[in-house]
Amino acid sequence: MGVTNVELLRAHPLVARLNEEQLARFARAGDLELFKPGEDIVVAGTLGDSLYLILSGTATVHAPGGGAALAKLKTGEFFGEMSLLEPALRSATVRASETCELYRLPHYSLANLLQDDPSAMHAFMLTIVRVLSERLRQTNKLVGDVKRLSEFLASSII
Repeated sequence: MGVTNVELLRAHPLVARLNEEQLARFARAGDLELFKPGEDIVVAGTLGDSLYLILSGTATVHAPGGGAALAKLKTGEFFGEMSLLEPALRSATVRASETCELYRLPHYSLANLLQDDPSAMHAFMLTIVRVLSERLRQTNKLVGDVKRLSEFLASSII
């Protein structure tokens, strides 16, 4: 017998705080998807209606129009979290850089889970907020570094 969604999800940090019953409910709410290297998982400008958990593999994030990768996502990370609040246009393209096994949780499924088990969704959303907070800190640091570099370059030209 093959590995179940529950077994695959159990190792993902985003659902680590869920008990077995909550994890089983979460596993039933979405679908496993497999993407080959070079295949687009989501495309900038298309409707974003799902959260993706990376169960295995790596993917790259690209700005609209392509170009160099802005970020690399690996096993245990997630993307598409903005679609949890409401479906909206994707702000970036995410492309598999190696074979990726993903768990896709549609927006409507999360809304159902929230209604069925608010405490489980509280733990789930708290983990997402912590990750987003860390991403924001990293972005702020990068912006600060760019500002300092800009000031240094401006002062060295004089």
